[in-house]
Amino acid sequence: MFKIFYSDQALKNLKKIEKKWQIKIMQAIEGLKQNPFEGKKLQGKLIGLFSLRVWPYRIIYILEKQKAMAIILDIGHRQGVYN
Repeated sequence: MFKIFYSDQALKNLKKIEKKWQIKIMQAIEGLKQNPFEGKKLQGKLIGLFSLRVWPYRIIYILEKQKAMAIILDIGHRQGVYN
């Protein structure tokens, strides 16, 4: 089982999201503990990162496989989170 850690940016952005979406996002993040490879591997300038979709939001994270950690780097609307 993977442990979940959050960046300050991810927590800050999560608090800005409507409560009903916060709950869905947190449920998706909890699922990463059991299945950390559920997200889509990103390419280009974001290579090495993963994106998990909770429409219309995205959870951007990186895996530290040796430490069994998923670090949530950012959470935001799909139109701006990849910038």
